[in-house]
Amino acid sequence: MGNGFSTQDIPNLDGKTYLVTGANTGIGYQTALYLAKNKGKVILACRSAEKANAAINAIRTELKTLGAEHNAQLDFIELDLGSLKQVAQAARAVVAKGEKIDVLVNNAGIMMCPYRLTQDGLESQFGTNHMGHFVFTMLVLPVIPKKTGRIVNLSSLAHFYPYSFGLGTLEQVFVDPAAPKPAEGQKHPSEACYTPTASYGQSKLCNVLFTKYLAAKQPHLRVYAVHPGYVNTELQRNIKDAYGGIVGVAANAVSSIVAKRPVDGARTTLAAATSLLLDQDPPMAPSGSYFVPYGKVTEASAFAKDTALQQRLWEMSVEIVRKTLGEETVKEIERNVAQTE
Repeated sequence: MGNGFSTQDIPNLDGKTYLVTGANTGIGYQTALYLAKNKGKVILACRSAEKANAAINAIRTELKTLGAEHNAQLDFIELDLGSLKQVAQAARAVVAKGEKIDVLVNNAGIMMCPYRLTQDGLESQFGTNHMGHFVFTMLVLPVIPKKTGRIVNLSSLAHFYPYSFGLGTLEQVFVDPAAPKPAEGQKHPSEACYTPTASYGQSKLCNVLFTKYLAAKQPHLRVYAVHPGYVNTELQRNIKDAYGGIVGVAANAVSSIVAKRPVDGARTTLAAATSLLLDQDPPMAPSGSYFVPYGKVTEASAFAKDTALQQRLWEMSVEIVRKTLGEETVKEIERNVAQTE
């Protein structure tokens, strides 16, 4: 697999269920398409039924073009990563169905947008790219099978380039409505330190920190982080708003020339989600590994390997859950962790 996992290397996935966030476009769509092509059941987690159904219809059409003869099993759940309350509802709905999720692919995300807050008061890139997936993952843990279950977190090479301090403090990522407001004319710390690029790098660092922490604490699960490469997708849609029209146009022009196609961007995700080499004893790569194109395992950044930083992110994430969703949700997460150990 280190020489390049391709879509031809995906095994027969009949009988397995995959949940892919942000599956209606880009890498997520291609991931869902090729999982379905190889007979996996795919649950598309998207912000709206309209987007999900359009993707499902497109996948069915494309599968016919690719020569697939089976009836693809495709389902949908609504998932808005910008609202932790809705994320928790979606996760609990998945668990209530009682269907196992063999592989969870945390693919959705935003990139380099202007400073803004989620519904919960979180800096939007940290809130969407990390906290939304943190809550969803921790609440669906009961339906991810022990020993065989996998979690794939989409990170980026950008995790090497966060803020100089690596991971910010709680008040640098969260505007607590219960806290005193800044003095007139002053910015909240989350806005004062904000730059679109470093914030994106921080959120992608969180994806690897979370991967490595969860892998260490949950030895019966296999958890991987993935850098898909520089891919031409809608993820770059916010660059114009953050840096201006000229930069946005230039970025789109460069992307159209040098960036990978979404299908190639999905290859590393598909390797981490499906490769039989990861089922070997011992596996080709241990849980907690960081994959780069196309299925090659390499070293993550020094920040990402810092166990103290992994622990601090976990504690900060739990505290955010406590402040936004309440103590009962924190206890639910603690129970889920204990049940899968």
